[in-house]
Amino acid sequence: MLSLRLHPLVVALTLLAACSSPKDPALRAAASIDDDAPPLPVVTDAATSLLFSFVDPGGRVLTVPTAAAVPEAVRKRVLVVDLDKTPEQRQAHRYAFFADLSVAQPDGTYPVVVVSRYDAAQAKSAAALPPADGAVIVYSAVWCGYCKKAKAWMKEHDVAFVERDVEKTPGAAAEVAAKLKAAGIPGGGVPVTDWAGTVVVGFDLPAFQRLLSSTKGGQVTPPRSP
Repeated sequence: MLSLRLHPLVVALTLLAACSSPKDPALRAAASIDDDAPPLPVVTDAATSLLFSFVDPGGRVLTVPTAAAVPEAVRKRVLVVDLDKTPEQRQAHRYAFFADLSVAQPDGTYPVVVVSRYDAAQAKSAAALPPADGAVIVYSAVWCGYCKKAKAWMKEHDVAFVERDVEKTPGAAAEVAAKLKAAGIPGGGVPVTDWAGTVVVGFDLPAFQRLLSSTKGGQVTPPRSP
């Protein structure tokens, strides 16, 4: 069990140093981006289906639901996740998308580049990323009995998961609210589990059992070490 503070995943900032257009073949080749890479997300101040993640000066990974909530000091390179697309559609196991929120383009959008997760992991200069889409994330609170039951069930069944306390982990409350909204699920309680892109509210044992049996023959992607 890892908290967000203890679970930073690496991604190269050096791959984003150039300001070339994302459509530039040279940029895509440099980052080992295939021609069949998913389309870039459209990032604007008005976008409501995106999550923005960044690293604060204290080294914590924070996630916010709007571009306006990203602090000026870190707006140059911000991880973007498009909740309108499934992990498969955005090929989350292969690619990550970064926006430059420092200056909007004439049409109101912000520049976005796509980065190979493999290449990013090999780089020496790095910053933190939240867990990959294949991970299981449990949004919980210390006072929640059903959260304890959900986490105990996952440990019993060897399901590796990342825990985010909605009251203590920076950005967790906004992140789970955005995921619930995207899934069309009314929020208001915990636990909420994001199981590789499937959102489960409460200690829903039948749902957990279905997901366990359908995910890679009962195996899920474990959280990666720092």
